[in-house]
Amino acid sequence: MQPASSSSSPPHPVDASPAALRDKLALTGLRATRQRLVILESLLLLPGHPTAEQVHRRIRPAHPTLSLGTVYKTLDSFVAAGLVRRVAAAEGSSRRFDADCSAHHHLHCTDTQEIIDYCDPQLDALIADFFAARGLPGFRPRSFSLHITGTKT
Repeated sequence: MQPASSSSSPPHPVDASPAALRDKLALTGLRATRQRLVILESLLLLPGHPTAEQVHRRIRPAHPTLSLGTVYKTLDSFVAAGLVRRVAAAEGSSRRFDADCSAHHHLHCTDTQEIIDYCDPQLDALIADFFAARGLPGFRPRSFSLHITGTKT
């Protein structure tokens, strides 16, 4: 089983052109404000699963009036709209964000704090079969995402 991608680079080329960013926002019903465009671009271009603080540090030189609070609020609105996912660190101390909303899991290295995307259709099938066989009274799973903590060897 191999990681889908490492957190040091995107799994596939990312289109962060102004037109693509506007389209992404429009598809989720969000207006393409200057702040949203800048924050979304940074989120897509930063490696891995950045924190709001990392996004803010990246945009601050060109946009010094954009506050960290605005970055947090904007990222939260992206999560609410389904544009990005929130990924918790193992200790839950920092919120990190994932622009890849496809079905995948996360491996969290406690030594490096790296979060690695992990995709394995066989594992997904095992989990789906397990819940189909066991059933959960009053609950039907629609999707799942594992967060596995460990260390890289």
